[in-house]
Amino acid sequence: MSFNIKEVLATLGLEIIRERGDEILSHCPMHKRILGKEDANPSWWINQETGAHICFSCGFKGSVFSLVGHVKEFYEGDDVIDYEQVKEWLANIQEVTVEELGNRLKNMPDYVSLPKPIPMSEARLALFTAPPDWALHAKSITAEAAEKYEILWDKDKWILVIRDPHTNELLGWQEKSQSTKGFKNRPTGVKKSSTLFGVQHMDKKRVVVVESPLDVVRLETVGITGAVATFGAIVSEAQLKLIRSSESVVAAFDNPNTDEAGRKACESLIVSARKYGIEVKFFNYNGLPAKDPGEMTAEDIHFGLDNAKDMIYGEGAYFVKSN
Repeated sequence: MSFNIKEVLATLGLEIIRERGDEILSHCPMHKRILGKEDANPSWWINQETGAHICFSCGFKGSVFSLVGHVKEFYEGDDVIDYEQVKEWLANIQEVTVEELGNRLKNMPDYVSLPKPIPMSEARLALFTAPPDWALHAKSITAEAAEKYEILWDKDKWILVIRDPHTNELLGWQEKSQSTKGFKNRPTGVKKSSTLFGVQHMDKKRVVVVESPLDVVRLETVGITGAVATFGAIVSEAQLKLIRSSESVVAAFDNPNTDEAGRKACESLIVSARKYGIEVKFFNYNGLPAKDPGEMTAEDIHFGLDNAKDMIYGEGAYFVKSN
């Protein structure tokens, strides 16, 4: 008898968004704890047969035990949940004995088996068009900059191409809505963390690292060439190894003074930079309310980069504490 994972999710208040074979897609329950914001673009999968789960965005993963324990502790305010409590909780909502459940969980794999992604082909990009002038104007980017970074368009969505950093092979793309904050990765599970957007044009003297691919194109538009994007607030080890090939690194994540995820990204980058011997400076927002460089004037962008603060100042390099 398989776990009744759907019943577990329902009891925890987790909505089922889509099913693919034995896999269930839902909003990641730990996004808020890990990134400081709710999961607006679901990439958390759980296996109905084993209960193994993983979020391809924030990295939250584990067994059904970790799922129940973390959710009940974080969202329901329970004390730290131990193994026996979780085992009993699961047994109470399923027609399975505690002993049988314990044996099953002991032999459970610690990964989620997702369907293999459909092979990518350059011909797939022919389905998309160049971005319309009104969309370019809305993002304050030029057609020339968009063309350089292979920015494409599909109905009301930006198509942001993802390529292998070494072979330039097409890995997939990210679809980013113009009208909403949502985005989707194609294929689901594409390994964005293994590469950087714009890596083929990366400046080896001074690379500016941003979260969004469209911010890379905005920087190109105002004369800042060779920037790269991490596709989010988390910088992976693979991305760090690519970044450190540049002589100078400036991190321009979402404004850490107004965005908690941006602040956590800066904190994490300092730790990783020290580990890999990378000297990092942080974009100087100078008290500006802008969310990221993509929302700033050309003058403010140049000021933020020219006055970037060295990581030697710790939190003071990126965060202005209010009095």
